[in-house]
Amino acid sequence: MSRLCNPFFLFVLMLILGSCEKQKLDTKLIANKYQKGVVKVLIFDPELEKKKEGSGYLSRGSGFFVTDDGYLFTNKHVVEYCVKGYIDYNYYDKNKKIKPTISVYSEDIVKNKNLVKVYNTGHPIPVIQVFNSHHENDYKLYKAEVVAIGSGNYDGALLKIISDFEGNPVRETFTTIPIGNSDDVAQGEQLCVYGYPQQVRGSSNLTLKDMSTLSIGIMSGLDFNFNSDYGYLKTDAEIHGGNSGGPVFSEKNKVIGIATAKGNITGIGLVSGINGMYYISAIDSKTHKKIIDNGLTMPERLASINTMTGEKLPIKTVKEINAIIEARKPKKKTSLYSNFTSNKTGLYTKSKVYFSNVSVKQNDNKIPGKSKQYTRFSIDRNKGGKIWVYVDNYPNKLNTEQLRVYLYKYSNFVKKYTKVKDLVYNINKSYDYTFFSHDFYEAGKYKFYVYSKENSFVNSGALELYFK
Repeated sequence: MSRLCNPFFLFVLMLILGSCEKQKLDTKLIANKYQKGVVKVLIFDPELEKKKEGSGYLSRGSGFFVTDDGYLFTNKHVVEYCVKGYIDYNYYDKNKKIKPTISVYSEDIVKNKNLVKVYNTGHPIPVIQVFNSHHENDYKLYKAEVVAIGSGNYDGALLKIISDFEGNPVRETFTTIPIGNSDDVAQGEQLCVYGYPQQVRGSSNLTLKDMSTLSIGIMSGLDFNFNSDYGYLKTDAEIHGGNSGGPVFSEKNKVIGIATAKGNITGIGLVSGINGMYYISAIDSKTHKKIIDNGLTMPERLASINTMTGEKLPIKTVKEINAIIEARKPKKKTSLYSNFTSNKTGLYTKSKVYFSNVSVKQNDNKIPGKSKQYTRFSIDRNKGGKIWVYVDNYPNKLNTEQLRVYLYKYSNFVKKYTKVKDLVYNINKSYDYTFFSHDFYEAGKYKFYVYSKENSFVNSGALELYFK
C-alpha cells in the first residue's frame, strides 16, 4: 500500500500543514468570545451627583478584565482623577478670554495666576459597565477602585471591582481576556482595537448607550519620540476618545497593547505595549501571579516604568482655592483716601457737590441755581481766582459737625489724579447744605472728595480751570 494512501499518514500530514498555516486575526471570535470582558470605564463623582442629578459623570474610557475575580487593565489617564483628584475651573486663555475646563488636580493649577474661579474639586470613582450581550440595555454597573497606576511615562492602571453599583458584594466571575507579548509584534501585522469610543457627547444616560466598536489596521511601526524608554506601538486602526484603555489584539487573537492616544498631525494611533503592565500589576503579588499565568510577560525595555498605589492624594477644597485666588487679586482702593469708603450711605444718597463763582451772600442769600453752577472757570494768571464749593444734601440734613475735604489735581506726568490738599470745615449739622471758598492759582483739572466727620462718604465733584 502506498504511503501516501495510508490514512494515518494523511492525518499526520494534515496536522503538520495546519500547524504551519499562518495565524490570522479573527475579529468574529474576538467580538463573540470576549465581548463580556471588554468594558466601559465611567468616571463618576458621587458627591457631585448629590448636588444635582446627572452631574456626577465626568469622563470615560475603556478597559478589559485580566482575572476572573474582577481585576482589569486600563490607561492611567482614564482614572487619574480618581487618584490625584480633579479640578473644575475657569481660566484666562492666551487672548485673556475666560474658558471653562476640567483637569487633573495639581498645585501648579492652583498657583497659576490665570486661574479665575473653581467650581468643584474631588476624587471620583471608576464605575465599570459590563455588557452581557450585544443588546444596548443588557448591562450591569459595578464600582471599582484603583489598585495601581504608572507614575512615570507608562500610561497604565490596574483596577479591581469592589461591589455592584448599589454597594452589594460581587459573587460572579468575569470574562478574562488572554494576554500576548507586545515585544513579539511585527511591523505590518494585523491589529484590532476593541473598546467604547465616544459616539455622542452628553449626559450619562447617553454615554451608557454607546456600544462597543472594533477597528482594524496594521502595526504601523514603533514610536520613541513620545517616550524614548519603552516607546509605543503605532497603528492605523481607528482610535478615538473613549477607546483609551481598551485592548488591542494581535494576529494571535491575544491582547498585545492598550489603546492610548491618537496623533494630532498624522492621526496614527499610539498603543502602550501590554508588557509594561508587568510592573504596574506587580504591586499586588497574588494578582500579579494570576496575570502572569494569563500570559503577561516582562518587557524587554526595563526603564522608567514606575508604579504608585491607587491611594487618593490630598487636594484643596473649592473654598480654599477660591480664597487663594481672591488673595492674589490687587486690593481695591475704597477711596482716594485710605481711611474712608467711597460708597455713599443712605444718609447721603441725594447729596451733590457743585461749583459757582458767587457766594450765597452775593446771590441774594440763596444758593446758586443751575444757571450759576459751572464745571469750567477762568482765573487770572497772576492773581488766581476764588471758587465757591457747595455741598448740598437736600432734603436731608447734613448731620455732621465737620466736613473733611480732599483736593486732587490731575497730573499729566503720571496720568492720574494726585492729592494736593487736606481741608477741614466746621459746619452746622442741622443745615441741609453748606459752602466754602477755595483760592486757585494753577490751571488744570481738579476733584473734591467730601467726607463727614464720621468718615462717611458724602459726594465728589470735578472742575476745570484755565487762565484768562
